[in-house]
Amino acid sequence: MSPLSSNSWLNSLKGKIWLATTALAFFICVFGLISYIIVSLLTNDPFYAVFIPFLFLAFTVMVFGWWLANEVVHPIEKITLLAKSMERGAAMTSLPKTLGSSEVDELLQSLHRNDRQIRVIVNLMDEVAAGNLNVALAPLQN
Repeated sequence: MSPLSSNSWLNSLKGKIWLATTALAFFICVFGLISYIIVSLLTNDPFYAVFIPFLFLAFTVMVFGWWLANEVVHPIEKITLLAKSMERGAAMTSLPKTLGSSEVDELLQSLHRNDRQIRVIVNLMDEVAAGNLNVALAPLQN
């Protein structure tokens, strides 16, 4: 089996969110029905037969929302920290190749290009400061 391509909808945040919410909807339907049947068999009160499964599913949705928020925000937080360390001039910042989703990986590729360009400019500034003015006259290359 081949690995997922970078254009796969399962490799994007949007696709992962869609898949996760679809799984949650299925979970709510199936386990809501099962918990309703079990509670209604254990008690004759219709209030509890509806209320207990509702509480169970509400708690499940809360936990799922917390998990999904962490899954979506985690790669973005990593990119933000990398950008801040580059902003502070950390010349030895090592950027990872991928963070798991295509949208965030595009941002990471842009940061790689920016980092490379900044390093070239800093090296040229060092050369000029050392007295080699010829490098300032040559056009910049990627």
